[in-house]
This record gives sequence, structure tokens and C-alpha cells, in this order.
Amino acid sequence: MADLLVPGVTTVTPHARYYALHTLIADEAASHELEEDQTRQLLRRAEVALAAVSWAHDHGDVGLPRAHGVDALSSRLRSGGVDVATAAQPGKDGYVRNSWGFWFPYFASEVALGILDAKGMPTPGEACDGAAVRDGLGDLLELAGRAELIVDDLQSYAHLCVCAGGGAADGRWLARLFCGTADADPRSPGGARRETIRLITRVMQTHPISNPTADVGPVVAFGDFITADEIAGSLAVTAAWRGVVLRNYSVGAWRRLWSWLVGQVTGLTPAATVADLFADALPDTTVQAFLDGLPPTQAAPGALAPAELQLRHSDLPLPLRELSVLAVNSHRAHELDGHVLDAFLGDRRGVDLAPEWTARRLADAASGSLRDFARRLTVDLLARAQRVALGKARRRPDGSLWLPTRLHERGELLYKTSDEGRGDVGLRLDQLTTVLAGAGVLTRVDDQWKVTAAGEALLG
Repeated sequence: MADLLVPGVTTVTPHARYYALHTLIADEAASHELEEDQTRQLLRRAEVALAAVSWAHDHGDVGLPRAHGVDALSSRLRSGGVDVATAAQPGKDGYVRNSWGFWFPYFASEVALGILDAKGMPTPGEACDGAAVRDGLGDLLELAGRAELIVDDLQSYAHLCVCAGGGAADGRWLARLFCGTADADPRSPGGARRETIRLITRVMQTHPISNPTADVGPVVAFGDFITADEIAGSLAVTAAWRGVVLRNYSVGAWRRLWSWLVGQVTGLTPAATVADLFADALPDTTVQAFLDGLPPTQAAPGALAPAELQLRHSDLPLPLRELSVLAVNSHRAHELDGHVLDAFLGDRRGVDLAPEWTARRLADAASGSLRDFARRLTVDLLARAQRVALGKARRRPDGSLWLPTRLHERGELLYKTSDEGRGDVGLRLDQLTTVLAGAGVLTRVDDQWKVTAAGEALLG
């Protein structure tokens, strides 16, 4: 859903200037008819140069992450100089192992925006503006051609920093591309992206927003903002975003609960032991009594109460807290409607762990013990994890089987190779925000995100 609502940005594309850099390399390769290997080398050298310039330029807290490759180059940058040829080589001594540097993480987004074609090397697309990227980043080619970059000499190249795109031609080009035009069809990728940007910028104009995902999401999901605010209420994507943010609480709860269950495995652990540990972490009550004690999901007609948020911030032990989040979130399957419900449920064909599935499981077990429900749920989660792993298994060249899982079964015993992550799945709001900041649409003032005058002019 996030891909449909904000095409052209993913969780690994935080910088506007890399879109421009890769477009610059594509334009340079086309202009000089470079071979693939020549293009690859130029791209890697240019990314090294961009990392070095951005490290040398002390731009303060502008809300942008560090340039790609800075961590790998940090020791050389601190020593005062970077041998470009060595740093640009793929492998452990270079700034990144991938042969195409950081182009691959941006590739699909650049194709979606039309700035590059879907080719095996950077190739200009129909939305490519070679003049704009050369105007803004052209000096990067000269730095890429140097044998060595001396950090003290890079101060005069601050206009190439990842933070400087908003005031340059490449940033203005990207801003127009991302924000689109007022006549864009909301059902088109460009129209959905424009409406998403209008929605989050409207939230930023009306609420203090420091962390986009943490602060924008609750405004959209709960309360009556999306119906009371004229601009937010007029956007076709607003209802979909409410459904997506609400569903993400369920996804995050499953991730946290599964991570906790895997964390109970020490050495060879019987599966029944893990199930008992889950059960023992819950109160000795019925499922119905548990459900009756949960916070309300409705504050008033059309105004959703922040039950998930209230529970997530509570001091309940993790397994009880996340099971509670799942329970209140699944209840929303019966109270949401229209496009909000469609986005919230997604694929409605009885998908395991979906809100409707959870609601049915809880309803079927209502009169029974909550602890017994936890034991059965543990068995189901272990079986599902095994099915997922087997479905993605691959045969290695030596004939052995590779299973993409950290938790393995041997009969009734479990063992793990590492712990599971428990963070929320990204909704791309953080990355969209930093890309827009790098393109001059947003800026950070006193630790808050604000819309710039240029952004307001583009968005109307």
C-alpha cells in the first residue's frame, strides 16, 4: 500500500541528491557513449566524492541522514584524504561492496519517477533533465576525476553536499517531479504521490512534527483531523493512509510478539516450553474478560480513539501488551468502512494474521482460558514460520537446503541462530520527508519539520 501511495520513495532512498547524482551519471554516459564498466567506475567515484564533500561540510542538524558510504570512509576522511581509486573499488576496502554502489537501492524509484530507464546501467528516462543535474551537481564530475580528495580542500564544494540540493537546479527539478501538478489524476502514481505529500505537509502545517512516522501517523489514524480539516478531508489518499497506519499497528505487534517468543529460546528448547512462557506472562482469565478490559477504539462517531497508541505506551509486559494491541486492532475490522477499511484489510482472502483472522480467533476462544489461547497461538505461529521458511527455501550448489529463518525445529525442540527484529515496518514517511527536504520542499526549524515557501508554491 505504501508503494501505491508514495511511488518513487522506499525505505532505502533517503537522499534527493542521489536521484540527481545517478541521473547525472546517466546523462554523462549517454553524452560520451561510455561503456558499462566505464559508467560503473564513474558512478562509484562520484558517490565517493559526494560522501567526502558531505562529510567535510558541517551542515548541522538539518534532519538528513549521513551521505551513503560515509561510515566506511570515516577513517580515511578523519585522516584528511581519500584515495579515490581505492575507495571506489568494490569490496571490503571500498565505500560499499555492491559493484554499482548505491544505485541499486534507488534504481526502482528512479525508474518509477521516469528519470531513468529500466536498463542494466544508468540510462536517461523521459523525465531526465540533464541540464538541471549538471547545473546543480556538475562539479562532482571534476572531483570524481581526481586521484585524491583532500578534506580541507572540499570546503569550497559545499554546494554539492547532500543538504544543498534544495537551493540548486537539481533540487528544484526533483521538487517539481515529486510534487507533480494540480491536474494530476489522484488514481495515477504521480497523483497519489502528490496527494500524499499534500497530506503530510498539511499535518506539518497544523501540528508539531519532529519524527514523521511517529508524529504524522497518529494524527492521520486517530481523532477527527482527517474529516475536520478541509484540505486533508478533500484528498483521495487520506482514507487509505488512515487504513495503512492503523494496519501497521497490527503488523508491528506481530513482529514484537514473534521476536519475544524467539527470545525465549535458549539452546535446545521444547516448543511447549515457549508456549508455557507465553501463557505464564498473561493473566489467569478468560479471553472475553481480557477483551472487555481493553481500552475503547471509538471516541465519538468518526473519531477513532488511540487505543493502540495507549497500549503501546503502557507499562504492560511485552507479550500482554502486544496481544492487547492485536485485539483492539482486530476489532477495527468491524467498525471501519469504505476506503479506510479497504486499505486496513488489504487482501481479504483469509490471510493468516490479518485483523479479520485475529478477530475470528479471539471470538472463537471467547469463553476459554486466555492462557490456553496463548499456547494454541504459539503452536500456530511456529507452524506458520516453518511454512514461510520452506516456501522460500533454496537448494545450495552443494545440494544442501537453505532456509531463510533464524528459528529452526528439530522434532519438538527449537533452536535459534540469532534473535528476531521487533521494529515497525517502515511506511516511507521518514524517507519521503528527507527526500523532500533535500529537494527544498521541507526544512527543519527548531527540531520541527516545516513547509518552505517553495514547497507551498508547488503544492498550492
